[in-house]
Amino acid sequence: MSTKWRYRNPIRIGFQLLILALLGYVAIRPLFGGGYVADFEKYCPFGGLSSIASKLNIDTMSCTMNEVQVLLGVGLLVGVIVIGKLFCSYLCPIGSITEWLGLLGQKWKIRREMPAKVDRPLRLLKYVLLFLTIYFTMTTSELFCKEYDPYFAVANLFQNSDIVLLYAIAATVLAVAGAIVFRLFWCKYLCPLGALSNIFLNVIPAAVLIVLYVVVNLLGAGIELVWLLAGLVIIGAFTEVVKLRSYALPIPKITRLAGECTDCGICDQKCPQGIQVSRYETVTHTDCNLCMDCVYACPLKNALTISKKKKANIKYLAPVATVVLVALSLGASRYFELTTIQERWGGFDSLSAVRTFQMSGLKNVKCYGSAMSVKQKLATVHGIYGLDAWASSHTVRVYYNPSEINEAGVRSALFTPTKMKVREMKQPLDSLAVMEVGINKLFDLIDFNNLVYALRQDPAVYGFETRYGEPVMTTIFYDPAKTGRAAIRERIEADEITVKKPTGEEKLSLQFSCEDEGVDQGFLDLASYKRRIFRPYDREFNGYEQYRPAQLNVWVFSMPEADAAPLRRYLGSLSSHLSADSGVVRLSTRYLDGPSGLVFFDPLKTDAQKISAALTNPVMTVFRTETKTESFDNPFHLPAEGQIMRGDEVEQEGGDPEEQE
Repeated sequence: MSTKWRYRNPIRIGFQLLILALLGYVAIRPLFGGGYVADFEKYCPFGGLSSIASKLNIDTMSCTMNEVQVLLGVGLLVGVIVIGKLFCSYLCPIGSITEWLGLLGQKWKIRREMPAKVDRPLRLLKYVLLFLTIYFTMTTSELFCKEYDPYFAVANLFQNSDIVLLYAIAATVLAVAGAIVFRLFWCKYLCPLGALSNIFLNVIPAAVLIVLYVVVNLLGAGIELVWLLAGLVIIGAFTEVVKLRSYALPIPKITRLAGECTDCGICDQKCPQGIQVSRYETVTHTDCNLCMDCVYACPLKNALTISKKKKANIKYLAPVATVVLVALSLGASRYFELTTIQERWGGFDSLSAVRTFQMSGLKNVKCYGSAMSVKQKLATVHGIYGLDAWASSHTVRVYYNPSEINEAGVRSALFTPTKMKVREMKQPLDSLAVMEVGINKLFDLIDFNNLVYALRQDPAVYGFETRYGEPVMTTIFYDPAKTGRAAIRERIEADEITVKKPTGEEKLSLQFSCEDEGVDQGFLDLASYKRRIFRPYDREFNGYEQYRPAQLNVWVFSMPEADAAPLRRYLGSLSSHLSADSGVVRLSTRYLDGPSGLVFFDPLKTDAQKISAALTNPVMTVFRTETKTESFDNPFHLPAEGQIMRGDEVEQEGGDPEEQE
């Protein structure tokens, strides 16, 4: 028979091409501007299922995972149980590409079938990978699959910071080269989602184990979730490696009607999985994913069906079920929201009276990491004892003791005052006018950034600072010779503006309104403005709290870059880089004679020469976890010169930073 690359199943190839086309659109869409950011995990069902494990184990959703991924994951498992492995045959981009690569290997006559003695033991690898992936995710709430996933790595051109380059390159090479030489190498031997699907393909033993786990824990056994994970992995590995078949479920199965079949063997040749379909009466092979290629390839009308009845050959069942399950999953995700975190602290259970305050629209609460940042801030506030956060709707619920703090205090605790430059001065001015105005709908960092864009429409506005109030009190610094309060209010209250971002021009909808006309606060000389608008940074580490100021020395150096907005985001990385020296305990930026950097250190453990070498090193190495580091070009160009001061002298001269980030 001909081995030309041809498909007799146009519906499935249509699904595969559509998915790849959509991914291509996501990849190239940022090139056309509009503020679009490519998100290749937005519809990742395995990420959603991994996040469920994290939610069950430590009550937190994995970062960037939300109800869409979770419900798609649930829909995938429902499909596996009832219909078959529909995702694998119709939607998986890795499966599609490696299947086509296999046809290329077949054309080049280099593809081989894996020897039977090797095939089954190799299938264990994907169960090992599944266990490790879910375990690390459920214990850290970070998606471990992103570190090695070939799809995620290639889609992001190996540039995403979550990718571990060595893992991702190895996995990608195995997926590509393996597919050319051996049929669907990744899918059969390494895919953790394939392993998870096979566990639920034989759902009855898995369901029995889950029910048993729940019952014994309700009776007080206290068995950790990892043991359930291990049990499910063992069940899946056993039924695949030992039995290599499904049983009662899923319901539809490819059926060969012996009375109609001529044993031509075309179905065997056309099966992407390499299943010998002609040897079965009912195909129960684990690898069968109801792709229907064999049914389409069969030259006889009724020889292959998914029913034993001749007139019940519903060959459209699988694609229709795929569409229905995806649609239902996406639809359900709009009416269902999981908490990203649920945190309690400080003797919450012993409180006699607890009240809650709920607030939506906190746009900077957008994932696990940002929700935890809010938690860490609130945990330092007297009277606050808990936080629930929903990333999808940007909502928080705060638990507080009304005898210790009132609702206004909770609102204030959620608010972070800021100061931001709207633009740099091209020509220095002797002084700037100052106005104060209350602004509604101004609360979090994203709102502050939007206010920058709004005020940037007025070329005479240079900066602003905020403090908590209802509305938020905002002090604006401007050149009175070129603009005034009325013009500034008009910019703030604009319904929509067009802004330039690195991704291109974007229309931005605003909802700000001014409480009043604003109040003049006089004038501020240029030197005072520069000091006032400077945003200090301060980070303590390596046991700083164990020292008295007099025990420390401080390396003080000029740091104009500390006042440059594009570089401020790297100050945390610089702190991490310096923390590799156990003698360095704090990094701070302050406005002394100008923007300055201050590195606090224990002179018994390190010295200024080592610190200067670390600051000027062209390569910055930061800690992503306690054991994992990442290196990249140092974005700062810091001077080797500086001066040493005593810690107590610095505190007397410069004071503490006004804010910490």
